[in-house]
Amino acid sequence: MRVFERIVIKNEKEALIESRDRVVVGFSGGPDSVFLVEMLLKLKEKINFNIVLVHINHLLRGEEAQRDEDFSINYGKSKKLEVFTKKIDVISLAKKSGISLEEAGREARYSFYAKIMQKTKSNKIVLAHNKDDQIETFIFRLSRGTGLCGLEGILSKRDVYIRPISEIYKSEIIEYLNKNKIAYCIDSTNLKNDFTRNSIRLDLIPFIEQRYNPKFKDKIFSLIEEIREINFFIEEEIKRFQQSDILKVSEILRFPKNIRGRILSKFLYKHGLDVNRKKISLIENILEKGGSQEVTLSSEYILKKEYDILKVEKKYLIKESIREICMVIPNRVEYGNYIIEAEYTDRIEQNRDCFYTNLKVGDTLIIRGRKEGDKINPIGMKGEKKLKDIFINEKIAKRDRNFIPLVVHKGNIVWIAGIRGNEKYSSTAKICVKLSVRRIK
Repeated sequence: MRVFERIVIKNEKEALIESRDRVVVGFSGGPDSVFLVEMLLKLKEKINFNIVLVHINHLLRGEEAQRDEDFSINYGKSKKLEVFTKKIDVISLAKKSGISLEEAGREARYSFYAKIMQKTKSNKIVLAHNKDDQIETFIFRLSRGTGLCGLEGILSKRDVYIRPISEIYKSEIIEYLNKNKIAYCIDSTNLKNDFTRNSIRLDLIPFIEQRYNPKFKDKIFSLIEEIREINFFIEEEIKRFQQSDILKVSEILRFPKNIRGRILSKFLYKHGLDVNRKKISLIENILEKGGSQEVTLSSEYILKKEYDILKVEKKYLIKESIREICMVIPNRVEYGNYIIEAEYTDRIEQNRDCFYTNLKVGDTLIIRGRKEGDKINPIGMKGEKKLKDIFINEKIAKRDRNFIPLVVHKGNIVWIAGIRGNEKYSSTAKICVKLSVRRIK
């Protein structure tokens, strides 16, 4: 099958370029970008869409770089295509940003593409990555260390970026251009193995093909496709975790560690947070720990683990303590986010929000937060128990424990509001002092 027919089939299958699209094409003047535009122009005979070219002179190769720029302008004119050009001092940009020349060049290109896309009211950016680029990227990432996501090569479609010739080998591109006597430029730096990617292309791949397997590139690309299928299956499987604002730890732990990392990454992305290996590692470390745990995600957000639940919350300033309040029965007071009421009333059904006591009208109560060493004799139990142990058993989050009201009488905790009463103060009388709590915020 001819290369153009393969490109047409790929385009129809993946809906890369559609009718009435306006596309910005990254155009270096090299064989890949020239071939790409030639294919787009042929495709334009079948589909109605608009093309503009963008060329960036990185000022790295002197006269050769200027030659490429001139070629790009003239090529555009010959094809009646609008060409946008820009000179960028990549060396200065790399020094200023503290990044490599390759990274600086890439950032400059993509920034300019986005600017021209907005200026021309285009909706897609077309890049000339080929099949060899995918294989080189696979080997490059493998050598540097990456996961399955990093090994699926360069996707044909991601956001506004599309790559129609990503399954055409460089040798096929050169053969087509030479056969049809179509001019293109050669970047001399691509013939030097100074950069890692160049060395992979010029040294490593030819060595493996000659020494071990002449179809090495085909085998690698088959592996890339297999990895993509696996990644797609995984993505579908974990998609449901993106629907909720919370995660259940027990459900996450059913997956292997690598998949857990993906789930956590997507969960953080959903909340607009940056993701890195350190953050994911910190979260993974608390998954199997008991009780409540926290991980700082940024200056504004934390991830809270409250027993089986993970959730992202905004940080807030925790007050060291809420002022103690003194009240005489009967009375009603506000303590933090709660209303505490003490009244002499008929006994009705008891629930967690109330506690019927043997306290008397006129008794003085203190409403306060917990203190080190606090204990209570819980209803139905013999002997005292630490508040800390009760909070743990009741699965009360650590950060909430300081704000739960304690009703105290003569130094004794009568009631942990909404949680547990004191056996010594419990009453079964039909008319007695009832303590009740209601959250107001």
